[in-house]
Amino acid sequence: MLQGVAVAQWSVGVHGGLTLTGVERSQAGRIDETYENLKGFDAGIDGSYAFNSWFSLRAHLDVMQRNHRMQRHLNYIHPVHTDHVNTYLTLPLMADFSFGTQRLRGHLLVGGYCAYWLNHRIKGTTYGMTDYEVFFNQFDEKSPFSSSDRRVDLGTVAGVGLSYGITDYIYLSLNAMYYYSLLSFRKGYPALKDYRYLSTASFTFGISYKIPQTEQQ
Repeated sequence: MLQGVAVAQWSVGVHGGLTLTGVERSQAGRIDETYENLKGFDAGIDGSYAFNSWFSLRAHLDVMQRNHRMQRHLNYIHPVHTDHVNTYLTLPLMADFSFGTQRLRGHLLVGGYCAYWLNHRIKGTTYGMTDYEVFFNQFDEKSPFSSSDRRVDLGTVAGVGLSYGITDYIYLSLNAMYYYSLLSFRKGYPALKDYRYLSTASFTFGISYKIPQTEQQ
């Protein structure tokens, strides 16, 4: 009898880790405001379909935080800032080019994603004034969405990864991925062109299972 030849194979897994997000903004915004990166989390499920030993299609379904800080920079109100805690449901679809040994493999990922803005929370420090002093207050509250918010996001994604097979079917993985929005999350006013784009680095650890396939004889 002829030896079996491996066929295309499905894999499913889970992953989780941290994100670091920044904002790119046009010059139309306030000159006393800057945006700073904030950390968040990324957790989800993933699946891939391997066409051969070096090429797969991979998709994730993630709950991802894309958080950032707006910092004020005007003399006595320097402590004033707002942390925007944004939760997105994110679906990236990527081509996965892999190389290496049967157990230890490197991965180059490139593709696009769509996302939906699920929740927006703000917290930070604001200020008030009397005739004699400036005082500061802390706040932490849910921020309702408005017509100026663009809740659907589209963008590009690219990354690198490393996977190691602890058995023939169970693999551990490390991935570093970069998401860049092509749509401003604020619609703004067309005349001002005050557009703001999210860029997020995601670092995750995962475990996946290769579903055994019937071999062709």
